[in-house]
Amino acid sequence: MRFVFLLLILFNFIFANILSLDKAFNVTLNSDKQALYINFKLGDEIYLYKDKITIKLNEKDITKLLNFPNPIIKDNEYIYYKNLSLAVPNILLDQYTQKKDSLLQITYQGCSNQGLCYQPQKINYSLKEKNNIYIYSKINKIKQQNPTSASEESIIEKFINTENLFTILITFFGYGLLLSLTPCTLPMIPILSSLIMSKVGISKKYSFFLSFIYVFFMSLAYAIAGIIASYIGASVQGLLQKPVVLIFFSLIFVLFSLAMFEVFNFELPSKFQNFIHKKTNQGKGIISIAIMGFLSALIVGPCVAAPLAGALLYIANSGDMILGGLTLFTMSFGMGIPLLFIGLGIGFIKPGQWMKKVKILFGFIMLGMAIWILERILDFRFILIGYGVLGVFFCVFMGIFDKAKNFLNSFKKSLLILILSLSIALFLAGIFNIKEVPNFLSNQTQKYNFLNFTYISNLDELLNVIKNSQKKVMIDFTATWCENCKLLDNITFKDPAVIKELNEYKLIKVDVSENNEEQIKIMKHFNVFGPPVLIFFQNNQEKLKITGFIKPQDLLKKISFDEN
Repeated sequence: MRFVFLLLILFNFIFANILSLDKAFNVTLNSDKQALYINFKLGDEIYLYKDKITIKLNEKDITKLLNFPNPIIKDNEYIYYKNLSLAVPNILLDQYTQKKDSLLQITYQGCSNQGLCYQPQKINYSLKEKNNIYIYSKINKIKQQNPTSASEESIIEKFINTENLFTILITFFGYGLLLSLTPCTLPMIPILSSLIMSKVGISKKYSFFLSFIYVFFMSLAYAIAGIIASYIGASVQGLLQKPVVLIFFSLIFVLFSLAMFEVFNFELPSKFQNFIHKKTNQGKGIISIAIMGFLSALIVGPCVAAPLAGALLYIANSGDMILGGLTLFTMSFGMGIPLLFIGLGIGFIKPGQWMKKVKILFGFIMLGMAIWILERILDFRFILIGYGVLGVFFCVFMGIFDKAKNFLNSFKKSLLILILSLSIALFLAGIFNIKEVPNFLSNQTQKYNFLNFTYISNLDELLNVIKNSQKKVMIDFTATWCENCKLLDNITFKDPAVIKELNEYKLIKVDVSENNEEQIKIMKHFNVFGPPVLIFFQNNQEKLKITGFIKPQDLLKKISFDEN
């Protein structure tokens, strides 16, 4: 456990220089008989974007009417360092407020020289005129004018803000248990199983301990990635989908598969092995299990769901890394509970000669994971060829040409022949680039109705469509690497009732697979931390926001809001 303690200290050190929102941007007001003064005091190495500063009075933009000091040019952007003070003359206030109770809205965004950008921030003040001086008071929350526009993540954010710590953690642990049933977490099962099975002869207690280490570091990865995502306002998953990163992760699985085939072993230097052996009596596998637990969360973790997005929104708006990080850690630990039972179950398995075949099986599973990761960057025909070749080698290594001496061997050989047939079919489909399987049993062609999506990759164009559309608008944030996005496309968006309902909408897809500058810009504007996210607009007003996979019947219930 010393290793875990040291890692936590390292984690604290890494994020020690990340300033909270209050320390990075300290906004204060003061007033006299001449003007109302808005003062920005910035933290060390923090700067503001000039074009991201907006001042509104009763929803009327007065930014261009104010005198700004000369900005600094950095990377072709106009920015402000250190302090910035803006004066709003009382004459201007009188004109736009008519000396009645009014709303002042201040919007801004800034970054750190360390390369981290904060989410856009909005502060609201009520203004009252008294004896020619404007009295101000901060408004923490603005009443929702349209209750249907409250998203699930905003409700969860409010829950974190209002409930006590114990209730929050228990609730997020429950969210994690529910998320453990989603398809995106399934690849973690063979990863953990193969790692534990490779440690021949370990006890039930130690098998469970290794599972705990895996889940702990998986949860730690979620907490760290979540904190980073909440500050930079972008999907950390997206950042990890670059081709170079995916190839690197794929090679890691290839290396672990070679270890399963006993081509080589992952071993620490002998001095460290002896030290760990003395301390634990077992001492094998902790480092590799911890690394794979951490990486698995980043590589094959679930797409963004409402509880995860709610926690990210809370961190972004409050700057509270401790509570936000705890909720993310607790939720992901709940996701890992089934993995603990898998480790416990494997611990009851008695070692024997048959385990060599099991290690070979998991070695091929690791190679399958490597191909699965490359699906996101390679043409699908090459993926089919890869799975086909892998299947052929699997059948040979598992003994398809061995003599069947009993019923069990005959059954295994029959199963391997079926796998070999499928593998050859996949290989040929890839070679000849066959994308559709013909139906030889029917002369009729089945027709499907599909939704007609328009792909938009520019924020200005997207906002223009929302503003000018005569129809209701639905935006679907998607990505090629997002498993829940595929479920939406293949299940929800193919449901006849959903198709009929959504034909009344202008349908837009925003593909954030590349996570480039423009895609990040769009995600920041709509407060999207990662796909899948569906946002519904009517008369240029956001009506509904859905994060994560949703079943057809549930979607139909949610989008049946009143047009008024």
